[in-house]
Amino acid sequence: MLEFHPLVLEDLPRLRRFFGYNSGRICDTTPGTVFIWRDMYKTEWAVYDGSLYFKVNYPGLGETFPLPLGGGRTEHFTQIAAYCCEKQMPISFVPVPRDELDRLQEFFPNSAAVAVRDSFDYLYRAEDLKYFKGKKLSGQRNHVNKFLKTYGNWLFRPIQPDDIPQVAAFLDRYASQWDKGAASFHEDIAKTHEVLEHYDLYDFLGGMLLVDGQVVGFSLGEIVGDTLFTHIEKADRDYEGCYQMLVSQFAQRFAHEGVHFINREDDAGDPGLRTSKLRYQPVALLEKYTVTVEQPCAYC
Repeated sequence: MLEFHPLVLEDLPRLRRFFGYNSGRICDTTPGTVFIWRDMYKTEWAVYDGSLYFKVNYPGLGETFPLPLGGGRTEHFTQIAAYCCEKQMPISFVPVPRDELDRLQEFFPNSAAVAVRDSFDYLYRAEDLKYFKGKKLSGQRNHVNKFLKTYGNWLFRPIQPDDIPQVAAFLDRYASQWDKGAASFHEDIAKTHEVLEHYDLYDFLGGMLLVDGQVVGFSLGEIVGDTLFTHIEKADRDYEGCYQMLVSQFAQRFAHEGVHFINREDDAGDPGLRTSKLRYQPVALLEKYTVTVEQPCAYC
């Protein structure tokens, strides 16, 4: 039976290879997302027969299972059903991407699936975010032009180890200015500090935007397959066009040949964030579902 262990940062090197099995483009099955939110969701892991299983605790849902990495789905479903049967608990799969939903419900024909709009990822063409070409993106392009006209002495460059203290100091200023009081906000800030403190271990791509030598924004992410995932993005809104400039420069610097898409993750149901992400004209909203199975013992 599956034997789960609490996920800690030191597990990242030994588990990283499993993420190479990820063939989808949702952010939830990237090393960055899994490890950044591991404490918030009390993530646990197990390796069985060459596959990596996660168990997480989502508020309002209890213990749930993302789809495992590696191996075959039939074996995955059987193992999770056996675990839940032994523990006398229902199965909840979260998140289930749309392209996996039919296969899962074919195995669990009596399951119930519910789309969770607040968790849909925003997927963009890399070329669109690099230069904001075309009428639909004229608003974002205008913000970039405003930034260029207003702040002549600017620079965007990759974050180097010597830059970490300066970036961390900016993060503290950002947090004090925009503190929303929410647990998720504080966890995001804490884990961003963790990423900066363990920059080599996370192995992220990072870029910083400077004006007159001062950090006004930075982005952190990683490439999985043909997609660049933007996990962390902070900018000083007092600098007009700063966010648009950061998005554009991050894409230009790191969405190299072979990277066709950029995933800017979900909006968590925040109306302002949703409006902002839609203005960048996504090519797709990556649907995610919660799937529940009430009688796991029937599928062991």
